[in-house]
Amino acid sequence: MNEIDQLVQELYAADAPLTPAPEALWASVESRIGALAGSSSVRRRRHRRRFALAFGLALAGAIVLAFLPALRHSPDGAIPENASAAQVLRTLADRSSALPDVPRGSFLYSNDTRIVLSTSSYPNGTSVSAFIRQHWQLWVGRDGSVRQRVRTEREYVGYPTPRARRLARRYTKLRDFPLEDTTTHSLKAFRDGFGMTLSAMRRLPTDPSALARAVLANPRTRVWYAFGVRYNDPFEAAIGISLVPVRPATRAAMLRALATLPHVRRLPDESVAGRPTVAVAYRFVVSESRHDAYDHVLLLDPATGALLGSRYVSLFPTAGLPAGTAINRWTYRQAVVPTLHSVPKGG
Repeated sequence: MNEIDQLVQELYAADAPLTPAPEALWASVESRIGALAGSSSVRRRRHRRRFALAFGLALAGAIVLAFLPALRHSPDGAIPENASAAQVLRTLADRSSALPDVPRGSFLYSNDTRIVLSTSSYPNGTSVSAFIRQHWQLWVGRDGSVRQRVRTEREYVGYPTPRARRLARRYTKLRDFPLEDTTTHSLKAFRDGFGMTLSAMRRLPTDPSALARAVLANPRTRVWYAFGVRYNDPFEAAIGISLVPVRPATRAAMLRALATLPHVRRLPDESVAGRPTVAVAYRFVVSESRHDAYDHVLLLDPATGALLGSRYVSLFPTAGLPAGTAINRWTYRQAVVPTLHSVPKGG
């Protein structure tokens, strides 16, 4: 039995005393891929073996993110293990409604790390897919001011297949993405980015059914894109609301509105950066003709309902990866800060 097969067997062993948390799996995968990328002096044969191990670990970790057995739940027992997604969302809505509003003159700060499957196409018809890591910072003020800062790491953090890695070496050089740092006070720019102005978002109805009609079921509010195809994903609308200083009552109403969705379901609890989360998923189809279906997973703080993470799981094979693979993954940290240039302790 090779190391990859042994790892997968251990992950799915019925008598395993503890199932590794997804965050631990990703940390292990990323450290091994990073070590592999820096070992240019290793002989080619050994290099291939190490890459095969790192790729296998990455693939196993991604699949586990979608299919992890229900062995981990909130340690405090505040949310019962048998609670449905709707019950979880309504409980979190009650808890989030007690949170304070963002004061006037202050800014809601979000720090977001993303690992995303990216595909580049070349004039000769060759496409190269690889995982990239981006670091996003977002400041949104009560006056509608927005600052966004994006840093993309120069090196890829992983590849879906060994062939993709070979193609990346052949067709791409060391990438050098400039740091993006933009600030805007334009109402139009805010509306273009979030689908409506901040004042309109703060006036959204707090009745869950009315809010669902106004945002979740209204494509004019915001149109989302995946692979160049228009689609509507209510979880994206929820994330958009989570990233701006809306009223706590609106934030709570959004969670209650998500609870009314017909295809929302609960997944096993997870952890993000050591913090416990409850996980809910929504399944949507981008193109029925191509059967492009995804699970969008939200990872929420069980104490406050705050957004701590999210991911897209592809339910069809893509870029050489099997169905059930998490192709995009985000983690979030938020705080209230006094200026557009303030950063909370710890980033």
